Amino acid sequence: MFEKAKCKLCRNYVRFALRHLKQKHPEALYDRDVAKLNMSKVMEKYFD
Repeated sequence: MFEKAKCKLCRNYVRFALRHLKQKHPEALYDRDVAKLNMSKVMEKYFD
C-alpha cells in the first residue's frame, strides 16, 4: 500500500517519515526553514 522512504541523513528505509525525523533527527526539525515548509518539501529535502 505505502512504500518506504529512504532517509537522506542516515540511509534507513522508514515508513513514517515525520516520526522518524522527530525520533532520530530532532535537530533537523529545529531548523526554522523546515517549520515553514509543507510536508512535500520536507519529503523532498530529507527523503528519497
